[in-house]
Amino acid sequence: MGPNFNIGGYEKFAAFIQTHASLQFIHLQSTDYTSTVGVRTLTLRHFQSLVDIGLPLINRDPGRPAGQCFLLPDFNTVHLYLDHTREHAVVFCYFGNATPLREELGLSFRVGFELEFSAVQLDVTNPNQKAEVHASSGLRAIESFMLPLLSDITRRLELVANVPVEQFHCGGSDNAYELVLGHLPPLEAVDGLVTAKETTRRVCRENGVQVLFNPAPPEINGLHTNISIQGDGVEKVEESFLAGVIEHLGALCAFAMPRPESYARIKAGQWKRGSGCWEIRLPDASAQMYLFMAGVLAAGMEGVRRGLELRVKDCQVDVAMLTDEERLELGVTEQLPTQPGQAFQLLLNDELLMGSIGEELLTMYVTIQELYNKKLDEAGPEGSEPRKAWLMARI
Repeated sequence: MGPNFNIGGYEKFAAFIQTHASLQFIHLQSTDYTSTVGVRTLTLRHFQSLVDIGLPLINRDPGRPAGQCFLLPDFNTVHLYLDHTREHAVVFCYFGNATPLREELGLSFRVGFELEFSAVQLDVTNPNQKAEVHASSGLRAIESFMLPLLSDITRRLELVANVPVEQFHCGGSDNAYELVLGHLPPLEAVDGLVTAKETTRRVCRENGVQVLFNPAPPEINGLHTNISIQGDGVEKVEESFLAGVIEHLGALCAFAMPRPESYARIKAGQWKRGSGCWEIRLPDASAQMYLFMAGVLAAGMEGVRRGLELRVKDCQVDVAMLTDEERLELGVTEQLPTQPGQAFQLLLNDELLMGSIGEELLTMYVTIQELYNKKLDEAGPEGSEPRKAWLMARI
């Protein structure tokens, strides 16, 4: 009979299950307000029976302790589960009603991510063996134990999940590595990022390696976001797009940096991030990237519609080292939030983001993030090992 969902891609799903005869289970995967990845695993038989009669799937409401909501599958996202069997497949889902991203003013977007993480061997057979000196793009460090793991991660992403990987290399901090994902349309890019992050964690766990996505020192792991605009006459609107993003950058921090630890990474004078104050280098692994990308595109397109002038000039030095007069000359007149509460308040006061994404959704988002941070505070003070362990188990 076919599905009764207002979602495309069912033909792709039907063809997929026809060409994967050993398939037995469907993982319905979703991401909540706190970027926690959840899954319901259904037998293929039961999932098809629900789809054939057009029933939406019922799931616990991610924003409330009681109640239910619809878990809607995006059939275009179907791919094999990234393990060594071919019995499991993954379908990404979302809650509520779909709001597809439309091309507007003849413009489209491509997005790529740089996923930074730290990796430490948990079981070293020779405890007297000294670790290789870790350096940015260092050869010896990456050959010591991570090269085969990063190669396996890349193969699984590219060959099974169709997530493009451009390169990987050592980062500048101790035990730091970076996986650079290729560009995709925005929603596909964030889906690919979720898959890449979970695959990195899974492959490392299988090989006795601990992965940390901690944004706070000493790791200082970020999640750089690269956006390109495509379309006729893009050179006439790209500065207005960037001006729109900058106008709402403080509120966007509520999505990009929802944890107190996030702000230690971008504080003034932090050498690794100082030159990226007006670039989208704000997110880290705790970010809600679906909402962040929705907010960036909404802010940028509002800048295009209004024809905003880009008043911020190119800054080639650490902005923290400039005088007030030098910052004013460069158009750097506003400081970003320094802790989550400030960012949440800016978001709630942002009429554009509240209107384009939804007041009810964003109010619930802020409430949940504040409760999450309260739980984090209860685990221990910033910098303490219990707090770090609590957070790292959930990022």
